[in-house]
Amino acid sequence: MSALIEFDSVCKYYQMGDTTVKAADHISMQINKGEFVAIVGQSGSGKSTCMNIIGCLDVPTSGTYRLNGRDVGGMDKDELAEIRNEMLGFIFQQYNLLPKLDVLENVEVPLVYAGLSAGERHERAAHALERVGLGKKLHNKPSQLSGGQQQRVSIARALAGDPAVILADEPTGALDSHTSREVLGMLQKLHREGNTVVLITHDNSIAVQAERIIRLEDGHIVYDGDAHAPEAVVQPGVRAAGGEGCA
Repeated sequence: MSALIEFDSVCKYYQMGDTTVKAADHISMQINKGEFVAIVGQSGSGKSTCMNIIGCLDVPTSGTYRLNGRDVGGMDKDELAEIRNEMLGFIFQQYNLLPKLDVLENVEVPLVYAGLSAGERHERAAHALERVGLGKKLHNKPSQLSGGQQQRVSIARALAGDPAVILADEPTGALDSHTSREVLGMLQKLHREGNTVVLITHDNSIAVQAERIIRLEDGHIVYDGDAHAPEAVVQPGVRAAGGEGCA
């Protein structure tokens, strides 16, 4: 069975004047259906570049990225937008909710772009909000919710389209520690229900809530394995021996 997410020697280079910046340098990895994986690294490590490529927001300079067996690298903007809508559910640090819409309408937004009927949109959005414990808040505005509840709305929005991958970019970055634990618990629950979750974070204490960690430094993978293994914590500047995908 092919991987759901597959990087084969993926490189992403940017030209900054006379300098070539290697944001991702020959990264190879596979993420299978049903996994809960944290991609972790400090600023400049390449984690945001990997997130943008996984999320079909960018394409590799070289190498191959396959999403559910489809080569994304050769797609144009319209094809990328279509596969994002079909395959990916996004959770962002700042929620990105529309203040004039109620909770149900916010969750319905990506379903409008998917061309679903009003009845099906309503049914899917209401079910997704039930899954995250907000079934009684359908007609509240975002301003009437706590930060944690707003993030739950964004999780419901990601779920409503039944995506193959839930991609969470620093989803607890705007939350206090107690609410962060609640949101991470929600992601763990979604994983137990069979969802594939990819968590992007700079924080190791967040990353260890996943089952598997892929740690990046300077555009290379330095660790790929059990989130709870002692070697999952890599000292800065020290690459793990045999790290998958290192150049």
